[in-house]
Amino acid sequence: MQSIIVKHLTTSRDFTLKVAEAMPAEDYGFKLTAPQMSFAEQLVHLSQGLTYFLAPFSEEKPNPAKPKSESKEDVIAFVRQSFDDAITKVKALTPEQMAKTYKNEGGEGSGTEFLLGMLDHTTHHRASAEMYLRAKGVTPPEYQF
Repeated sequence: MQSIIVKHLTTSRDFTLKVAEAMPAEDYGFKLTAPQMSFAEQLVHLSQGLTYFLAPFSEEKPNPAKPKSESKEDVIAFVRQSFDDAITKVKALTPEQMAKTYKNEGGEGSGTEFLLGMLDHTTHHRASAEMYLRAKGVTPPEYQF
């Protein structure tokens, strides 16, 4: 299961970076509606979610980093680093950690369930970011699996 998660997390990183690259730099602050996150904020939140879902494995409280700014360059670097860190952490997990039950403020589940939640959260926010692209007249990159 671990190798499958790493495979899909790697594909998710590559696809998310393509989505991030597709948005023009001047539109990183764009919001579909006023109360929503901006395009940059969607990508930052998605990336911080990786830390959140992996935190129970280390039994540390999640303390997600932030990019230097919400510029295209800084956000893309942050997304890349966040995914690379997550991939490294997932590769280091033991079968016991994957099977163990963890709790956080969002609920309780096995390590495997937390990893699946991480992938689901990433997909949700990347799909939102793709809608921002369409609203700006940009065709999103073709889906990768």
